[in-house]
Amino acid sequence: MPNKPVIRPAALRLAAAKVPTPFYLYDAEVIRARYTALREALPEGWRLFYAAKANPNVAVLEVYRALGAVAECASAGEMLACLKAGFKGSGMALSGPVKGEQELAVIKKNPPYMIHAETETELAALNALGKKLNVALRLNLDLHLAHESAGRIMTGGRDKFGFSPEDAERIVAERGKYKNLAITGFHIYMGTQVRTPQTWLKGGEGFVRHVAEVCRKYSFHPIYLNFGGGLGIPYKSGDVEFDLARFKSGLAKLDRLIAREIGNVRCHIEPGRYLMGPAGVYVTKVVALKKMRGTNFALTDGGIHHALLPFRVSREFPAVLVRGRGGRKERYVIGGPLCTTLDQSDLPLELPRLAVGDVIAILNSGAYGYGTGMHFFLSHPLPAEVLADGKKLFIIRDASLSGHLFRYQVKRKI
Repeated sequence: MPNKPVIRPAALRLAAAKVPTPFYLYDAEVIRARYTALREALPEGWRLFYAAKANPNVAVLEVYRALGAVAECASAGEMLACLKAGFKGSGMALSGPVKGEQELAVIKKNPPYMIHAETETELAALNALGKKLNVALRLNLDLHLAHESAGRIMTGGRDKFGFSPEDAERIVAERGKYKNLAITGFHIYMGTQVRTPQTWLKGGEGFVRHVAEVCRKYSFHPIYLNFGGGLGIPYKSGDVEFDLARFKSGLAKLDRLIAREIGNVRCHIEPGRYLMGPAGVYVTKVVALKKMRGTNFALTDGGIHHALLPFRVSREFPAVLVRGRGGRKERYVIGGPLCTTLDQSDLPLELPRLAVGDVIAILNSGAYGYGTGMHFFLSHPLPAEVLADGKKLFIIRDASLSGHLFRYQVKRKI
């Protein structure tokens, strides 16, 4: 587990001095460094997407666009955010188990680089748009991956995602009936928070061998393969960094397998959490301290309503003192302002001795932070989002008072 911020301490201290808590802080320099390091680990010709669901703030998306990323979107809203950030349709891919009327409208106006299709109903709707569209079939394969090495395996189970192998084969065999669609290849998403390269690479090899068999059977040559994302980051004690060097060497072997079994095909991966998670922190202030039945509690102005992931998923989230006198370390349960026991850390966290007014930062909060919060529970204000870039700080989403809760509340006769 990391014990210090990956983002620059100077940027963190400056933001804590200037921005009222609670807020999110993202570091553009860390975004660039992590994207570049992962891109350089990929074999020649592989393309690196950014999964916009991890953090779809427009200013964050602008950083990825400047890096040359393709934005992998999962809704019309994410596509619109990417368009606002300067992406073209050709710089986006669209995923998701449902492409509804809003998604179809955006697709028709801004045809994406690739659409990852998951149902025959979707294929028919895309074909009916009358646009020439590139489509890849998302496969739901049983790759026999180890569940203990990932947060959740998302292929091969009873999940809603993708096509069964049998249905995908039939669509490949009948691909000529979709006159407006180019069935270009295949997509898979093996799982989330995969902590070891070996697990990811094992799944990738199984994917390649399955695709190769389908291609031989139906004389189909794909030009597109997407291995999904899912690369993990450390959240709690015992977690280690994803081994990028081992991943690089394993990808080189996988690339040789692809060349041998399938031939010339463009390969892609689409991580979000791995790229964005360590580039952000959630910053909150201690408003009260108490000791009860031998446990120290630090009560803060932020909590699960803004930061669902650390409070309920990682349970033992890494945190550091940003502003305060410090002293010898003690163990505290961090608790937010909501009237539920969900709004506290399950395990005490070790921090320098805290005082009221101290500011702490929850690390690895750049991904699935603001967007997954329970923003309407108990009607609290929303936090600001801040971007550090070089020596400059930018407010990229204003904090809002509780009045935002009434913006769309109406009483209208229908």
